[in-house]
Amino acid sequence: MKTFCGKCKTYTNQTVLHEKESHSVDESGWWETNTYQIIECAGCETVSFRKLYTDVSIDHHYDPSDGGEPPYEISLYPSTSIHHLPIKRFPHSPDNVGSIYKETIEAYNNNQLILCSGGLRAIIEGICSDKKVDGIEKVIKGKKTLVKNLEAKIGGLSEKGYLTKGNADILHNLRFIGNEALHELSAPPKSEIKLAIEIVEHTIENLYELEYKAKRLASKRASRKTKS
Repeated sequence: MKTFCGKCKTYTNQTVLHEKESHSVDESGWWETNTYQIIECAGCETVSFRKLYTDVSIDHHYDPSDGGEPPYEISLYPSTSIHHLPIKRFPHSPDNVGSIYKETIEAYNNNQLILCSGGLRAIIEGICSDKKVDGIEKVIKGKKTLVKNLEAKIGGLSEKGYLTKGNADILHNLRFIGNEALHELSAPPKSEIKLAIEIVEHTIENLYELEYKAKRLASKRASRKTKS
């Protein structure tokens, strides 16, 4: 039985490493069968878990003379499909940013779009906290006041040079997505959320991974010049 492989991103043959079947029947004659399998992709050798479920109503429509495999409802663990996004590694980002990012991708892959939208907003909050950006000062009624909402914090990232003004404007769009989801309890289209995730990933990459690589490059150049 071919099953979708999250790593190969296509349906592949699977080797069943271990299997256990559970069959039950009640007094009315209703029966159901759960088959639990540990499977391994014949291509990339990724190991996962598959559950096959069938019952009298599903099996009723199956005619062995037609050929083909018996009908099953298939569940895969971890859940995977061609539309799932991979969880990227950002080893030099703060732990809280990394953990929120992971949960956000998991929410997206499980179609929990309101939670995913809130996660995008929380990632930005986490970045601001890590960079010690509390907001920006504005003159309100003749007095300098520190404004601490997320809009001001994104502006503060730009003021301190962590983001260009153009990049800050892009992050404001993510703020609006989070606001709509959390305050109006309305999830944006999945296509918009996917683009927002890509923007967040680029932001994390630029602020942490690129910065780390730049520091390593500077260190190597300085070491080489010292030796010469």
